[in-house]
Amino acid sequence: MFISNDVVWLYILLVVFINTLLIPVLLFWMMKRLNIIESLHLDSQKDRFYPFAIIGIFYLTTWYVFSRLEIFTYLSLVFVIAAILVFLALAINLFWKISIHSMSMGAMSIAVLYLTAVHFIDAAWPVYLVFIMSGLVGYARLKLKAHSSSQVYVGFVLGMLAVTIFFFSLL
Repeated sequence: MFISNDVVWLYILLVVFINTLLIPVLLFWMMKRLNIIESLHLDSQKDRFYPFAIIGIFYLTTWYVFSRLEIFTYLSLVFVIAAILVFLALAINLFWKISIHSMSMGAMSIAVLYLTAVHFIDAAWPVYLVFIMSGLVGYARLKLKAHSSSQVYVGFVLGMLAVTIFFFSLL
């Protein structure tokens, strides 16, 4: 039986949408309604535990689905890296609040740098763009007073280190 590319991409989008947005948002809403968390903004360290655990679990399930399909290796790697970062943030959050936004941007910066180097992409603009976006995200977190500068910087560096270690482990 032949399955068109459109059907495959629709399936991918549905799995990503359901596992990484729809179900987690519904669970967060339920946690808020049941007073398990105080705010959907996840401002306090206490509020972050269950949502981070839920996100990590759903990233792992999404990785598992895509790794079994073997259709797009980088897509499954994105979700396993994201799960690792969320569980790392969860562990750190037990004793210190860290910027997961900055952690994500640090991870994305190294991933883009790695992919452009490995695939010999002769354009520096994706690397420049992701580092500029990283600076803007860090600035926004500081401007909103959501984090201290150390929480933003440590998050960025940890995101970079985690992805670097992950990529080197693949070699």
